[in-house]
Amino acid sequence: MRNVSKTSTTGRVNAGALTRRQLLTGARDRRPVRQTQLAADDWIRVTRSAMACRFEIVAPSGNDPENNQGFEAAQSCLDEIDRLESVLSIFRPTSEVSAVNRAAAKLPVAVGPELFGLLQQCQSLHRKTDGAFDVTTAALSQCWGFSNRKPTIPTPDALEQARCSAGFQHVVLGDDQTVAFGVSGASINFGGIGKGFALDQGAAKLRAHNIDNALLSAGHSSILAVGDGPWGTGWLVSLRHPLFKNRTLGSVRLRSCALGTSGQEEQWFEADGQRFGHILDPRSGLPAKGVLSVTVIVDSATCADALATAFLVGGPELAERYCAAQPGTAAVILLERDPSLPLVIGSHDRAELEVLRG
Repeated sequence: MRNVSKTSTTGRVNAGALTRRQLLTGARDRRPVRQTQLAADDWIRVTRSAMACRFEIVAPSGNDPENNQGFEAAQSCLDEIDRLESVLSIFRPTSEVSAVNRAAAKLPVAVGPELFGLLQQCQSLHRKTDGAFDVTTAALSQCWGFSNRKPTIPTPDALEQARCSAGFQHVVLGDDQTVAFGVSGASINFGGIGKGFALDQGAAKLRAHNIDNALLSAGHSSILAVGDGPWGTGWLVSLRHPLFKNRTLGSVRLRSCALGTSGQEEQWFEADGQRFGHILDPRSGLPAKGVLSVTVIVDSATCADALATAFLVGGPELAERYCAAQPGTAAVILLERDPSLPLVIGSHDRAELEVLRG
């Protein structure tokens, strides 16, 4: 594979040299992508903005440069991600989840198999994480002011009212593929799992185009490795430090598995000498405390995203219990009390993790 440079929105890259920082910086819009003539041993990078972040696909150009198989596969993957946004986004009034949020407290709402299947996964993860992962915390985010980017400490009465509207235990998934809410004010937001789900579904499109070696990423939080990387040694990804942008926590080589990261560094505010982050504990209604960031490695990007949020809420105790009960799960946790000493919990047999301490 030749070392070639990036061009416009689609370019040739040295895929083996990509780090997580290189993959997950910058942004692109969805203007038409310019195709270039690619040799069979080249790799391409294709990007598009969706779900309020940049999605990126690194894939081989294909055995036939004239047909540009890799580019067509990457476009199909990104088109699928666009389609999923139209189903899952709460910011689109015409989306399927918006229709559920408007009506499910009044009567059961019939949904498609895709949305219903994702909700079933959310229900399972809610149970397995002792309620730490929950897609019904929209009322709490509004109460704290994070939804409109005007955070403030809520009154006890307002917080208690919001807590009564949250909790996946209020979501009823019917045998007839319907969704109902058991309380008024409940709503679903897939912000903690949607990007990972989109990567998993997009990867299926790549495989349908006979692409079985690629790296997919979404924003600063989600990565899915398809195959063993350019040289069969895994896709090398850097783990960024949440406090020091010029430092890393280490690196990991991924082979056919996913990585999800959750942290509090992007949305937070200070009041009365305390710092409050935007990730809320759905059980107490309060911002999660004690953990700076969590990175989870597991088979699917959907689960990696959800578990990263759950472990940030539940801390290393929840991570220990979950990883012991669910083999093939690894977590890197950075605690507020010691940001120089990452904790590694569990393991994954297709991931080689190297953590820097000190």
